[in-house]
Amino acid sequence: MARGTLDAPYLPHRQRQGLRREARWLLGLYAFALASLLVSPLLFWIWLLPMVLGQPALRLYLLAEHGMCPPVADMFENTRTTFTNRIVRALAWNMPYHAEHHAFPNVPFHQLPALHGDVAAHLKSTSDGYAAFTRDYLRDLS
Repeated sequence: MARGTLDAPYLPHRQRQGLRREARWLLGLYAFALASLLVSPLLFWIWLLPMVLGQPALRLYLLAEHGMCPPVADMFENTRTTFTNRIVRALAWNMPYHAEHHAFPNVPFHQLPALHGDVAAHLKSTSDGYAAFTRDYLRDLS
């Protein structure tokens, strides 16, 4: 994206230049942060190490939100709601109701379960938990 290549048909054309600019700013910020490691190891301990340790679990969680969903404009089709337990929903601020969150981003996180009751019939992509999604995803890869 920072090079100007953007393959995202779901993004409005009027926002693409701003997205490219933001991507370039972020690359510059990352370069500055990495260069700062030559001066002090602080960012290693508070950013890089936690990121490396947490990314495997986070990737599996985030993959369930949009993985295997078509890149279309319909938020009920390009985003997945994952049915999970109360503990995961609480820790993730109800983001397993991800399609609902994308379709109506102005709804506060604590109201997403109620919104789910109103829009459940319109959801096109759901999973019965993160383990079920991961099994389906791995099965589709092979």
